[in-house]
Amino acid sequence: MRTEQRNVVPRLMNVAFCSSSVGCGHTRASVAIHDALRARGQLSEATFIEALEHAPRWFSTVYRDGYLRAIRHAPRVVGAIYNSTDIPRRDRRPLGPALDRFEDRIMANFRAHPGLHAADVVVSTHFLTSALLGRMRLRGELQAPVVTVVTDEHPHAVWLHRGVDLTCVASRAARTAAIAGGMDPARVEITGIPIDPRFCMTHQRSFAVTAQRRPMILVCGGGHGLGDIPAVVRSLLGTSLHCTIVVVCGKNAALEVAMRALQSSGNAESASGPELRVLGYTNAMHELMAAADLMVGKPGGLTTTEARAVGLPMVLLQPIPGQEERNADMLVSLGAAVRAQRANDAGPAVAAIISDPARLRSMRIAASAAGNPRAAFDVAAGISALLAQGNQGERSDRLLGRPAA
Repeated sequence: MRTEQRNVVPRLMNVAFCSSSVGCGHTRASVAIHDALRARGQLSEATFIEALEHAPRWFSTVYRDGYLRAIRHAPRVVGAIYNSTDIPRRDRRPLGPALDRFEDRIMANFRAHPGLHAADVVVSTHFLTSALLGRMRLRGELQAPVVTVVTDEHPHAVWLHRGVDLTCVASRAARTAAIAGGMDPARVEITGIPIDPRFCMTHQRSFAVTAQRRPMILVCGGGHGLGDIPAVVRSLLGTSLHCTIVVVCGKNAALEVAMRALQSSGNAESASGPELRVLGYTNAMHELMAAADLMVGKPGGLTTTEARAVGLPMVLLQPIPGQEERNADMLVSLGAAVRAQRANDAGPAVAAIISDPARLRSMRIAASAAGNPRAAFDVAAGISALLAQGNQGERSDRLLGRPAA
């Protein structure tokens, strides 16, 4: 049952939001929950804590850049690590405890952050901070309850920690997996993945390119512009579709330069074929997705959740082995997406869907049926319910197996 259905008396709260800027989805989820709490009139104060800003520079560099390089150059290794570590923490012997102690030492400045210890509740949207905060709760170092919000369809074991008071997951299947991973069923809530509350609004097709009544194909590589986007765009331009291709380059400046060069080359404008529009990083994805007829991109947790919220069908590209593969498999099984095995397959895949209105409509219906644009409000309601349960200290002692004071 979604938390929004609960009759919980709102209360003002001081919230610390903890995340890590490895990818963009984790931070977007924090902001979405913040905005939902504010819209509910429950936020008295908010502190955003970027965990890696409070770590030694070498660790932040290795953690952030190492991951991005790995998914670009060694995705199969990333997938192997993902699959081999998806086991309960209690089974990770003997290396697990040593890694926990290492993380605790490296992240000492994060653990001492004043915002954590002044908060009424701490919300974590990254597995690194969830593990750190869960251990702090077990040791009695943190008085505020901790809420983990999983930003992928599957709650990998790194997200799950018994010291966390509430874990919010995407679906019934995710809740089942979390419980199988050792979590107390009473502390796992189905909320969906939180996205910008603006996705709750109904948008007209107001984006400029739609005035020509061309189908709009939205191409996204995620906030860091990952994926072989140039090959994708060339594949799309090679079709005879009378459509507009809008490419969102994210924070990848080199990709934006390359796309603008293609745009100005004369090959990207056609009276009868595709035309190309290029954007850098944007905070108007809710408008772009509402205007689009089909999206081509990576199956990241936040991106695919946003697409489903507006009923946007997807052509999924080169998922990262592990979490993105699981996201892709789920979307394809629902009928909301298809997979393109290679970047060069994007054009034919898009053409097949756009040229078949009945198929496009069916995929849109499937995407919409699987969406929950109000997930951020469901998370906010879950947080409110957690704090409304009475004496939080006694509750946490009971749940976490600590003797009451």
